[in-house]
Amino acid sequence: MIEGLQEEKYIFNLLKHIFWAEPKKEFLEDIGEIEVFSGESDIDKGMNLIIEAARKNKDRLDEYSEELALEFARLFIGPKNPPAIPYSSVYLSESKTVMSDVTIDVRKMYLEAGMAVKNLYSLPDDHIAVELEFLQYLTGRIIELFEKGQREEASDLNELRDEFLNGHFSKWAPHFSDNIIASTNDDFYRGAAIMLKGCV
Repeated sequence: MIEGLQEEKYIFNLLKHIFWAEPKKEFLEDIGEIEVFSGESDIDKGMNLIIEAARKNKDRLDEYSEELALEFARLFIGPKNPPAIPYSSVYLSESKTVMSDVTIDVRKMYLEAGMAVKNLYSLPDDHIAVELEFLQYLTGRIIELFEKGQREEASDLNELRDEFLNGHFSKWAPHFSDNIIASTNDDFYRGAAIMLKGCV
């Protein structure tokens, strides 16, 4: 069980960084060093697309990181109508706007679990990267509690994680992923979207 949770924590962390900001050259170099995955899951397929994109561009990483920065802005920021808006409130609230009741509900779950958002107020709490940070945080805490023998506390946090994944995250992250897949020709972001779908 711990091994599976460690893998999930790694995946949440990787995706958090991909959706938080455009990748730097050093990040792409590190990705290119990862061994290709042999499995057939969406997570494996998506990871392999990301790895191959980095490897294919290894001799031009400065230019490729600039291309990815433009693609990041086009997909997630705009200037107008980005195809993959990275906020759950846009997908789940009646108003389809950022900073709705959905955002407040997500913040309450963070507080309930004891997670302080690092960039509170600089990025809405329901941004995909912050939600992935929360899942990474919960997974890490569950691992710690299990290793300390605090199984009841670990079980309680695991219930909260399942509630967040099934009751919130899985209701919007697949749509966000589909929007990326439909809107990009770049395997780096296509791979990340496929991985994200595999998580839910």
